[in-house]
Amino acid sequence: MDSIPILITIASPLLASALTVLFGRLLGERVANISIAALMLSTGTALLSFYQILIADSLALTIPGLPSLLTPTVLVDRLAGIMVILISVVSLVIHVYSRQYMQGDPDYVRFFALLSLLTFVLLTLVTSGHLLWFFLAWHTVTWLLATFISFNRASAAARQAGRTTLLIQGFGDVALLLAIVALYAAFGTLDLTMLFHALGEMPSRPTLWPGTRFELDAITASTLLLVFAVMTKSAQFPFHIWLPGTIEAPTPVSAMLHAGIVNAGGFLVNRLAPLFGQSPTTLYILFVVGALTALIGASTMLTQSSIKRTLAYSTMGQMGYMVMECGLGAFALAIFHLCAHGLFKATLFLNSGDHIHKARTEYRLPEPRRVSDTPAFSFVPWGTGLAITLILPLLILLMAHGLVHISLFESQSTMIFLFFAWVTSAQAIFSLYRLNVVASWKISLTMLATLTLIGLTYLWAGEAFTHFLYPEPGRVAAFFQAAAWHQGLFDAVIVVSALIIIGVWMLLYGKAHGYQPLLPAGLAALHTRLYVGFLAGLYVEDLVRALRPRLTPLRAAARRPPC
Repeated sequence: MDSIPILITIASPLLASALTVLFGRLLGERVANISIAALMLSTGTALLSFYQILIADSLALTIPGLPSLLTPTVLVDRLAGIMVILISVVSLVIHVYSRQYMQGDPDYVRFFALLSLLTFVLLTLVTSGHLLWFFLAWHTVTWLLATFISFNRASAAARQAGRTTLLIQGFGDVALLLAIVALYAAFGTLDLTMLFHALGEMPSRPTLWPGTRFELDAITASTLLLVFAVMTKSAQFPFHIWLPGTIEAPTPVSAMLHAGIVNAGGFLVNRLAPLFGQSPTTLYILFVVGALTALIGASTMLTQSSIKRTLAYSTMGQMGYMVMECGLGAFALAIFHLCAHGLFKATLFLNSGDHIHKARTEYRLPEPRRVSDTPAFSFVPWGTGLAITLILPLLILLMAHGLVHISLFESQSTMIFLFFAWVTSAQAIFSLYRLNVVASWKISLTMLATLTLIGLTYLWAGEAFTHFLYPEPGRVAAFFQAAAWHQGLFDAVIVVSALIIIGVWMLLYGKAHGYQPLLPAGLAALHTRLYVGFLAGLYVEDLVRALRPRLTPLRAAARRPPC
């Protein structure tokens, strides 16, 4: 595999950033053309590199000149190939959008210099084959993230959001560094290729502090530390409090942050999948963290009135979904989710910025709200939605078995794919209860088409990404086996979750069509309190703000030189 295209892909944004800094005062707003041209070149060479990966499978390029422990390695495999294309394409779109959106901003040149630099660091992160250089790129992303969030230096809220981001991300960065130290102590190398080879050839599981009462399993200890890095970078509860602060950044930056940086946790798990695949305890914790984050993020999103805060908490929920997939052993499905989320969330943020800009420059009164009678309850769409939500996913799975050769009923992975497809399509169906004036048969057909499309997409994506990223025989089965629950607990969770979804769907549809369920007074009061609690983000941000004045004297005392 020729290494020139991937080196051009990585170096182009760095060169653009350097040229922007050097000639920014001379060129003014024309520096945007430099960044856009560099990203166009980077995107083209990224596609060429991906084509080479399909032929030659992978590339490991060592850059000489440093001691062996510090020698950087460019590792371009199938995972890195996908991520490089995603980052370069999304960054190119954001650069093009920003050229006009940021016009008139006094920090126009600084913005493009930082944005190109961020793109370079992200490309370096996903192509790093050495844990030390991976950490340096990871930590640099933290500083650039905080810098971008506090980009508006005149805003006190932006400065505070930047400091909060740096603090929270710093915890995860320290955990990542400790995990790297633990891996080096256990395996004696920081090179990923050598690490994975040693992991496969080890006669027994390595330990830390062997022979002492502090002896720990090295793989479990290191992966648990990595979970903290995943939680902070991918905004998992309760380390999500930096994420709402991203709305203080310019909208193109918010798009880049939510489309690229928060996905780093899913990439980290997949990059070190051989480690996570040998630690069931860590996978269980990832599932619990991801499921809790998905529920809290989605619930909080539904209560927000600000469009950018709504999108921010939507990202939190989606990242919880991604981490939950990793916890279930569906690493490849998490990468599909990562790519899909990056593309649609970047689009949503850029579109929201366009509407916010129009609202500020084109004053218009809102359209008068139309009041209409509540439509009567219609059994046809309700019954159709209930029937296809329960039955059709299984039929789709059975039909897809002959097309994509998914082995049915061999492990819990089948139920995982089925349940993800079912939940996602059910969420889409929930929105259809608002279609009040459309004929029942149209709603029914829309439900049918939605469920079929989403179900087949999940199955195809799960199978295609799995075979592409992990083509080795038995590798994926080992991941699912490591993440497998006790069968009784697994079945109970699936059944309870299904009953909750069906019950909520019935209540929503009935309420939209005039049916008011008789709820106890205590339950109604609890609903109000929950709504207010989620509106306030479960008061986590308020708690941090309350503790900050008490922590300030402690930080000042720690900085004071000794007498």
